[in-house]
Amino acid sequence: MKNKRTVINIPTTSKVINNGTIIKKKVCVYARVSTLKELQKSSFELQISTYYNQINKNPYWEFAGIFADYGKSGTNVIYRTEFNKMIELARLGKIDIILTKSVSRFTRDTVDGLKIIQELRMLGVEVIFEKENISTNDTAFDFFLSIYTSVAEEESRINSSNVLWTYQKKMKQGGNTTSRLYGYIFDECGNYIINEPEADAVRLIFKLYVEGKTMKEIITELKIKGYKSATGKDTFPLNSLKDILTNEKYAGDMLLQKTTVIDVGSRRSKKNLTKPKYYVSNNHEPIIKKEDFLKVQEIRKERDRKYNKNHNVSKNHKYHNYIYSDIAKRFYRTKINHRNTKYEVKLLEMLDSNGNRILEAKNIYYKQVDKAIEEATKALIKDLRYLKDTFNQELNNKIKDSNLLLQIENTTNIINNLKDELKTVKVSSIDAGLKDNLKSKLNEDLAIANADLIKLKHLKLMRYDYEKNVPILIKKLRDLSNNEDVCFKDIFKFVIAKSRENLILCIHLSNRNIADVNLDEEIDNESLYRGSFLYKQSRVLLDTVWSIIVL
Repeated sequence: MKNKRTVINIPTTSKVINNGTIIKKKVCVYARVSTLKELQKSSFELQISTYYNQINKNPYWEFAGIFADYGKSGTNVIYRTEFNKMIELARLGKIDIILTKSVSRFTRDTVDGLKIIQELRMLGVEVIFEKENISTNDTAFDFFLSIYTSVAEEESRINSSNVLWTYQKKMKQGGNTTSRLYGYIFDECGNYIINEPEADAVRLIFKLYVEGKTMKEIITELKIKGYKSATGKDTFPLNSLKDILTNEKYAGDMLLQKTTVIDVGSRRSKKNLTKPKYYVSNNHEPIIKKEDFLKVQEIRKERDRKYNKNHNVSKNHKYHNYIYSDIAKRFYRTKINHRNTKYEVKLLEMLDSNGNRILEAKNIYYKQVDKAIEEATKALIKDLRYLKDTFNQELNNKIKDSNLLLQIENTTNIINNLKDELKTVKVSSIDAGLKDNLKSKLNEDLAIANADLIKLKHLKLMRYDYEKNVPILIKKLRDLSNNEDVCFKDIFKFVIAKSRENLILCIHLSNRNIADVNLDEEIDNESLYRGSFLYKQSRVLLDTVWSIIVL
């Protein structure tokens, strides 16, 4: 029997391959929530569930992730981490369409906005703005955007100017401009009130520092005694300790206008070297005696002087802050012995925050790392034709070990079961009030399950998708094999030193921002290639083992 003739209407935005299969557009959503009030108005989970359903209902679309920045200004894309991740994925060809609520949620900076949209257009990525009902594919969009963002930017500048004027007036009068500070709470009038549990931690920090403890030792002591950081974490960040030790407010004084904004409307600030500062003495009840605070500043100056004298090394050395120590949990720094002599030796040494050697993490030689990178690169080039299969196998192993696919499958089953239950309830003949309650509960559970599925798929996309990055890496290795100039850091993002003689070279293939990668969590990854060599430096003979892992 002859097959029935059918006609399918294909939207102009879809692509069709030779066998008639329609290639779905990869669609993502960008949201920026600036205030707590917006979070209170509606559940974020409900919002993303709505968008997710909208994408799923379109037969020509497939879900490509939801990106949301909380409390981020629209005037500067630098600080919008999720936004930047989304743009990076668009560059990788993982996004065809971006849905967003409005132009103001996407950008409030004319230059940045036009630049990003023009780049997205060149990449073939469309942005659809729900509120304005306009797309970047519309011919009139450029004119619309230039007018709209100019108005929004001017509004932002006016608001920034008003806030700046208020702060400057308050500072001239010696008023408090601080809204939160570890060790204190503030009443409605902005008065400082000591928070005793946190104040105890501050006193201990100053006491231990005066006693000669290093920053690392202070952090350990705080953790042992059970003190929490300002964000409620068990471990105090190093920068938090530095801020506490240099903040005059703990001695009851205030230095106002330490920093100034670079430009009105910009969120970037710099150290104030041009505008007047205001010092207010005895402003509030101190946590630390003034003489103790001054003593700490003297100790800090002496430590800095000693450190700068002994370790004044240029940061331009190629392995500076590139080799991560598994022992010290920080990066090695460059040191040069016998500088400008025929005996000059470049090496990497491990220092604590006070400039003291960490002896457990032994020195590593530059030429030793050179040799490891050279051998590892040769191994990759030698195996070039099989690399794609090797990386795919590693990816499959990673996904399997993570149980992510199982979580996605289980969550999908939960969603399907909830949908079936919802259909059953809708056609049932039970009491109307009971039916509404059941439908409401099932819809609520469905929204939560959809939100969970979105998060899992987003994690899979960012962490376990090498599709676009593998060809880029292979091209760089081919260029290297043809003697073209390629930076070694484009191949190996970091080196982890498990010990002086055990070097792990890290290839970054996932879509994660490298700043989001925790090297301590990656160190036990399966090695793809391994090798060894003997390295001799003077009377030192090092049996060095190298391996390659994927981040």
